[in-house]
Amino acid sequence: MYTTILWDLDNTLLDFNASEKYAFNTCMVQAGLTPDDTLLSLYSQINRAFWNRLERGEITKKELLTQRFVHFFATAGISGVDIALFRDTYQRLLGSVFYCLDDSLTLCRKLHASHRQYIVTNGVASTQRNKLQGSGLADLMDGCFISEELGFEKPSAEFFRLCMERIPAFQKQETLIVGDSLTSDMLGGVRAGIACCWYNPGGAPAPDDLPINHTIRSLWELLPILGL
Repeated sequence: MYTTILWDLDNTLLDFNASEKYAFNTCMVQAGLTPDDTLLSLYSQINRAFWNRLERGEITKKELLTQRFVHFFATAGISGVDIALFRDTYQRLLGSVFYCLDDSLTLCRKLHASHRQYIVTNGVASTQRNKLQGSGLADLMDGCFISEELGFEKPSAEFFRLCMERIPAFQKQETLIVGDSLTSDMLGGVRAGIACCWYNPGGAPAPDDLPINHTIRSLWELLPILGL
């Protein structure tokens, strides 16, 4: 029986893609540029590649936050943009809007009475905390673990070791991590020795080399897994 849930935040409880689109397009307009879906798609691909590099320990988060935009504008052939201003405005806007996936706020409110719930995220601390407060999720969580504050990124064993140390009376066998990312959430859960629930709304094929305990396409499919 699972009593403790470790929730990923972006593209699990909250729709990161929608927030990203808002922040990116707003910044483009403020920079005197015309946003379009092609440019947004290019940025998203570059951004994801940089986060993957961070997860592998190849770059620091400080490098990521600036270099993803340097690489994007160079690839797009756009010059004359104040990169530092674009970066800072984008990060602020990213934390100013939030869109719940699968009515996640209602789900977490339902689970609040029966389960301990924690956030585990690699996002920028100020942005993540703004989204948690603004969305109302913060009031339903027993804690929040952000890599920037812990000093280690998912999926590292160090990240999860610190989480376990800070959760009162932590029991591995009673803990379930729920997230959309195979490379940070599921791999991190496997390395930490806890059960993994892959949030896979698109129905992508499961990897053969990663033992995943549960796969769900809607967050509400978690209820029977939890015995509810």
